[in-house]
Amino acid sequence: MGELTGGQRLNRRDLEVVIRRAAELEVQSGGDNPELSEDDVLRIAGEVGLSEVNTRRALAEHLAAGGGLLVERGWLPRLCGPGLVTATRRIARPVSELREVLESHFQANESLRLVRRSRSGSLWEPDRGVIASIMRSVDLFGRGYQLAKKARAIELGLAPIAESATQVTLTADLGNERAGWFWGLGVAVGVPLAAGAGVTAALISEIAVLAASGLPVMAGAVGAARLGYLRAMEKMRLSLEGLLDRLEHGDSLEPQRASWRDLLK
Repeated sequence: MGELTGGQRLNRRDLEVVIRRAAELEVQSGGDNPELSEDDVLRIAGEVGLSEVNTRRALAEHLAAGGGLLVERGWLPRLCGPGLVTATRRIARPVSELREVLESHFQANESLRLVRRSRSGSLWEPDRGVIASIMRSVDLFGRGYQLAKKARAIELGLAPIAESATQVTLTADLGNERAGWFWGLGVAVGVPLAAGAGVTAALISEIAVLAASGLPVMAGAVGAARLGYLRAMEKMRLSLEGLLDRLEHGDSLEPQRASWRDLLK
């Protein structure tokens, strides 16, 4: 670490404090907010003595925390619960290999179709074709198709940590599942959602009166909806984690098929 003008030296913790404060002052003074490439970040980190491996891992974790294609905004997450479910894992395999394996699995076994591909991953949605829809409904082979049936979209994020290690992030958009739980129970998450759907002012007024007069019932219904949706979220999280488990241990990504006896129940 370089010497200061007064002969003092900074440790890593001091450096973090100084950099954070300098960034705050830069924002307050109206300074530019430049965008840095991955190479720029690695170069700057190297200049202050940070290893490339740790810097790449930090970048990967930052992208996994909110730098993807699926972004959620507004008041719905606070009222009804988050619509995005994420699972992330460090896998000791290169990016190119993992991309090929996972994208092939999405197409062949999960009934998903590619929407968009970027340098750091890809975005998928349920295949809306007639044949794909029939296969999901009948499910003769017991694959389950949990990703396609429950998620509005699936995002695959791939960030290299080292030459043969990758941070894999899977994100499922459960916006439709969340809406189904709350609307299905007739819960007025209420007046704002109805207004957004174009319900008349008179009907909104009636809903508000009913909500006020039956507040305990309404609160119970909201609670039941939240509980049901939280269970759906946990089930999706287990599906994503299970996929990462199989990927990490080199197992087949195709889920274990149900027996014919189970299928006929």
